[in-house]
This record gives sequence, C-alpha cells and structure tokens, in this order.
Amino acid sequence: MISIFLHLLLLGYGTVHFRGTLAEMPLLAMTLWSFATIVMLFRSIPDMVNDYQNRHTVPSFMKVQEIWQWSLVGWILLLQAAADPLALLVPGWLESLPQLLPMLFSSFLYLFLGRPLIFQIYLLFRPILDDAQTPADFWRARMTVPILFFPPLLFWTMIEDLAGSGQSIPELQDIRLLVAAPFFFVFLYLLAPRLFNWAWRAEPMQDEKLKEEITELCLRADTPISGVKIWDTFREPVPNAAVAGLSPKFRFVYITGYLLELFSRRQVIGVIAHELAHLRLGHVSSYMIYSLDLVMVSIAAKLSVFVYAPDWMPGSAAMDALEMIAFLAIFALTFTALARESEYQADAFAATLTGAENFAGGLETLQRNIMPPPRAIPAWLLTHPEIEDRIARVRGWCGSIEELCRRSRKNRMGLILAGFLAVTACWPALHPVWQLSRFAETVKAENLAKAQAALDSLPDWLGDHPLVIRESGKLAMMSGRWDMALARAARATWNLNFHSEELHHATAPEVTLYFKFMQFMLQTLDLG
Repeated sequence: MISIFLHLLLLGYGTVHFRGTLAEMPLLAMTLWSFATIVMLFRSIPDMVNDYQNRHTVPSFMKVQEIWQWSLVGWILLLQAAADPLALLVPGWLESLPQLLPMLFSSFLYLFLGRPLIFQIYLLFRPILDDAQTPADFWRARMTVPILFFPPLLFWTMIEDLAGSGQSIPELQDIRLLVAAPFFFVFLYLLAPRLFNWAWRAEPMQDEKLKEEITELCLRADTPISGVKIWDTFREPVPNAAVAGLSPKFRFVYITGYLLELFSRRQVIGVIAHELAHLRLGHVSSYMIYSLDLVMVSIAAKLSVFVYAPDWMPGSAAMDALEMIAFLAIFALTFTALARESEYQADAFAATLTGAENFAGGLETLQRNIMPPPRAIPAWLLTHPEIEDRIARVRGWCGSIEELCRRSRKNRMGLILAGFLAVTACWPALHPVWQLSRFAETVKAENLAKAQAALDSLPDWLGDHPLVIRESGKLAMMSGRWDMALARAARATWNLNFHSEELHHATAPEVTLYFKFMQFMLQTLDLG
C-alpha cells in the first residue's frame, strides 16, 4: 500500500517547505521540544507500554505502527517549523545546501528517535512475535522502507540545491531540474537493485532445482534476469515478492523465505511469473516515466504560475501546505490507479504462463496468510486490488500475452504523451523566466546600463510582475531616481499605482506619495 511511505513523503516535503515558518523564539522552542522528547521517550511511552503489559492486552499492530510513524514525522516537523535548528547551529552551511542539510537532519532524527520508540513497540508486541526475533531484527524490519526512501530523496534534494546555486530567481532552478530529472530517474531505477539488496539483505537462492525451473520460465516469458534472490524479512511472516532493475545484466526477482514456506513449488513459479510480467510488460519503465511525469507537471505548474499568475505565490506556509496537499492527492490517485492496472495485467500474464487455477490457488493461499488492508482505506487508494477481485479476474481471463503487451504499451504511450504535454505547457514560460532572471542578475551586479537595457527589453505585459516592480525599484534607487523608487515601493507594498504625470508633478514626490497613502487608508476604512 502507498501508506507505507506516505509519512516519509510528508517528512521530506515538510522539512523543505515548512522549516522556520513558526520560528518566533527558536532557541526556547528547541529547548522545550528537547525536554518534551526526553520525557516522552523515557517516561510517558514506557509507562503506557507497562500499563498494557500489566493488563495483558495487545493493541492492533497495524494501528500502533501507523500512529508511531505519523507521530514521529509530525514531531520532527514541529521542531523544524518552530526552531529551524540548523539555522541556529550552522547558519553559514545552509547557504550552499539549504534543502539537503535540513533533510539530512530530519533523516537523522527519524532514525535516532525511532530506535527507542521501536524498542518500546517490540516490548508491547513481544507476546505475539516470533520467539527467535530479537529487538535488532524488529528494528531492522521497520527500517527497510526508510532505507529504500531516504537515499533517493537526499540525492534529489542535493540536485535541487545544486540547480538553484547562484540563481537570481528560484524559478531558474526548475528549468535546470527539467533537464536533470530524466538522468536522475534513469540512474535511480538502474540503482534500485542495490538499494533492494541493502534494505532486504537479499541473498542468492540456493535451491538449484527451483533455479532451473525459473530459468526455463524466463525463457518462456522472454524476460532475461540476472537471478532470483531471497528477501530477508528479519523473522517476520511476510509472504511477498518484487522485481527491480532496468538492465537485464543487473535485474533480479526477489521473494521472501516465508513465501517459499507457504506456497507449493508450482505456486512459487506462478508468483515469479507475476513478477516477470512487470518486466516483460514494461511496468518498471512505466513507473519510471510516471515519476518523471510527476516532476514535469509540478515544474510546469510552478513556472506557469510564476510567469502568468505571480500573485498566487505569496510564499506563505498556508500556500505551501495547499501545494503539498494537492501534490500528495494527485500522486495518491494516479499512482495507485497505475499500480492496480499493472497488477491486473501481471496476474493475467502469470495465469497464461502457469495456468489460471494454479495462480488463483496461489492468491487464495496469500489471502489466508496476510492481513487485509484497514477498512478505513478505500479501494481506490490501494496499490494492489482486493484479492477476491484478482482471483475472479484470473479465473475469467482468456486473452493472450500479446494482448497484454499491446495494452501495456498503450498505457506507456499515454504516460509519455502526458510528459510531453507537461513540457509543452511550460515551454512558453521558459523565455519570460530567462528574461526576468537576466534583469534581476544585472540589477544585483549593479550594472546600470545593462539593467536598464534588460528592463526595456521586457514585454509590456511583464511590467506589472512583482519581480519587475521590485527590481526596477532597486534600479531606480541606484540611478538616483527617488521618485520612481518611491512609486515602486508603494506599488510593491500597498499596491498604489502612480501615473507618470503624478511622478513629474511640481510637488515633491514624497508629498504625492503621502497623498496617495492617505487616500488608500481612507478607502480601506470606508471613509474616502
């Protein structure tokens, strides 16, 4: 389910956008936060666990895990918003890496605070855990998702920082990211097997007979892989499988040891056929294209709003929160729909290769040995369809692999078209962004002649852009044009618009400004 990493998405987005937004008394806030953290970790939470143990009751495992994940993320974001700790501790370093360093700090806090929390959860659920599972195993099982999530996130924030380094306006960073994003996602999907190996401590399968059957299956599926690896679940009963790798030379199917225990040999072959389908049908490539589309759409929206509707971007925490909600909502709705369709196609592929009844039987075995998703999560937010639906579709499937390939290819072309449309949508905004950036850079460099030439070259419709008003005010001050500087300041601060005849009136411009300001105040108070 998408929920396993949604809280980490919030941690990344919130750290970058919300840090320092509530920092009225940062040192006091950091002190109070640290004190409250110590009290909760060493007093409140252990007392709560002891209370459950004394009553010999065990709460819902899924519910407790969701609570600690979201609470930990919220607690870290509270510190970032109220204190912005790195701005207090190492303010100079933030100038070069304003996103990467705070994200590194949040990641460290997640791991540092998560360890004692997870140990308390281990004590709480000790009666229902495997007797051989140690606290270290329990901790490591909880860390598989962060290990998969944090390295790509940190790498991307570093790219964003480097793209924005030395830029006169932040929007130039987005243009650079348009170029960098394809290389990043190709590299990420090529690197994915290494992350999976690390997160799951995956080892090569030792069953030689099963390996021969899998090799023969790969030939029938026309899907070369480098091998099958056993995914360590750290003594937790997880019957699961996955696939990773763009290159056939470094591409693996992963299955858990627990799945090998539960499923018959024929059912295991069916599960592996399902994973091979994600490769043969291009689902791995589709996910990469989708990820790139999401970045392109986000950048297109930002550039278009900056150029054509700059008043919609006040840069407040409220606007950042709305942007985050919109992003997560679009991501949740579109990604889960794509994932469910991919699962249906992979099921049909596996049924075609290994028999519908065999694969349906494997799904029934899976259904008996996993916990169903919480009822609170609607079906349209699940990455995997409900198993009853999957079983019914498998038994009713009578198509061919060629038909599945055509359907998958059609979906992939739709994703490519969506990305092309996103790039096309932001293309008209690229030149105005470059013009605004050149103007801001020449003003910053105090090159009056070039700055005036850059200002004169701007199209008339950009004359009311907030950046133009602000930077032309600076240019007017450097040129000694105090009347124009006052007019620009009034326009930027109070939206007071001076006409050219007022600026050249015999009365001093300060008097004109005073009259305009009084007129503005009287109208605001409904007295004018």
